[in-house]
Formats: sequence, structure tokens, C-alpha cells
Amino acid sequence: MNINQLRTLVALAECKSFSSAAEKLFLTQPAVSFQIHSLEEHFGARLVDRSGKRAELTEEGRLVCDFARQTLQLLAEAEYRVSQLSCHVRGRLLVGASTIPGEYILPHLIGAFKEKFPEVQISLEIGDSSEIRKKVLDQRLDLGVVGAVANQAQLNSTKVLEDELILIVPPGHAWPSRAQIAPASLLEENFILREKGSGTRQILAERLKEVGIDVADLKVVMELGSTEAILTAVEAGLGISVVSRWAADKALALGQVREVRVVGLNLKRDLFVVTHKQALPNRALEEFQTFLTTFNTQSLSRAAG
Repeated sequence: MNINQLRTLVALAECKSFSSAAEKLFLTQPAVSFQIHSLEEHFGARLVDRSGKRAELTEEGRLVCDFARQTLQLLAEAEYRVSQLSCHVRGRLLVGASTIPGEYILPHLIGAFKEKFPEVQISLEIGDSSEIRKKVLDQRLDLGVVGAVANQAQLNSTKVLEDELILIVPPGHAWPSRAQIAPASLLEENFILREKGSGTRQILAERLKEVGIDVADLKVVMELGSTEAILTAVEAGLGISVVSRWAADKALALGQVREVRVVGLNLKRDLFVVTHKQALPNRALEEFQTFLTTFNTQSLSRAAG
């Protein structure tokens, strides 16, 4: 029996699927099956019921899993305390991010962090805000950076950066000639929006409501899961949209899209780090979170440029 086998059992208990546990542990499904089989041989008992659609632990499996969690907790605390006595920070972090921070911000931040802590390996996964929060909640990710937070008792959230959403229109549109437009004018145009569940869409709905517009009343002609695809569609004249300034900067500079201001519509938002309140002690995670919360945004802008 070894630590990796215990980690595999805990992951299987959480994921209830050999394939999902394999994905979480960066293993193949046969490797997960082998680890579980080895544990069952060690204890001389069946630990997992494989008869149903989901992998459920048997009574013996739940007992072993409880001790496995305690063992992993003690090991994590030992590693954490040893790392505090040492100047070396090492380990692996599974980081998730919604589209804007994941594609336009975190790559630069991770690069700067790696210069300071080269022995920390970081894997970055990009999804919408709700998906990333769910994976942090399920402890399939160590940390998430998202544009919208939910009131979930098991998650900590900390503001790390500020973002601004902007209304963009095609280059030949009439609106850019005006200083501002009235909120009601938005109801006259075809909109291209991010998919439901994205932080951008959630913030847009909240802020439109503040100026008397229901997002459901917009003429949405297209929903896209990629900000780059939205920029291309707006440039092609298929509609107007709201995107992050981080994402639109280059297209604005090249004249591919134009920015329009709306009377009374505040589209600034915060970006948050989310972590699980019961995450195992992890020096690399602690250092990365501190790095994110103290990094100078102006330095990031220069790096991105």
C-alpha cells in the first residue's frame, strides 16, 4: 500500500467515476483501476461497488477512505511545515480560470510567478465561471480565478484584479459618433452574448437591470463560448456585444471594433480568487494566492503589451 493508492481511493469517492478520478489525478483509467485493485488486495476486501452506473464505496471502502483522508491531511500538514522551514517552494497546482483571466491575464501572472518559484508546476484549465467554481467546490481544482462569485459556504473568495466590460459595435456603426447612447437604444440592436453561466453575462444582466433593462428583452441573435469569436462576429457586422477591455484592446487599437458608452451603465467588475475552505495545507498554493493578490496591475499591463 502507498500514498498514491490512498489518493486514488479518495478521488474515486469524490468523483464516483473511474474516468473522472483519472482525469483529476492525471492518470489513465486503467491506472486508477489498478491502484484500487491493489488496495483491495492489501485489505482483503472489496472497497468499491462497480455494479451500478456510478462507482460507490462499500462499507469497507468508506472506512478505509476515512483513514485515507486523515493520512493525507497529516501528510499535507507535514509537507507544509517542512516547507515553512525551507526556502524552497515546490509542488503542483491545478488552477482554473474563466475566459478573460484565463486567456488574457493569468498566462502573464503564471510566468512571473514561475520566475520566482521555478519548482512549482502549474496546470491551467479554462471554463466559464460556474464550471470553475464547481470544480473548486469538488476539489478538482486547487484555485479558481473568476469574474463572478456565488454565495457558497464552502468557498473563500478574494478580490484580486479589476476588469471593465465595454460595449463594442462594428467599425461602420453610427453610435461611435455620439458621446453616449441611452440604455433603451440597446433594445433596438442585435446582440451577440457569451453563453449562460459566464461571468461576463452575469455581470451584464445585473448592471442592465440597474438602468431598467432586462437582459431577456435584448435581441440575442447568437451565443458564443469564446470572446475571440464574439470580437470576430462583431467586426463582421453580425451584431453588437459587451466584452472585457482586456480582450478588446487589440481589436480597438486596430479599428476592428469601436467602443460605445451608455448613459448610467457601470460595467466595471472585480475578478476573484476562489479556494475551498477545507483545502489541505499547501505552501505552493499559499504563495500563489499571495502573489495574485499583491501583483501590480500596471506591471501586468506592461507585460501584456
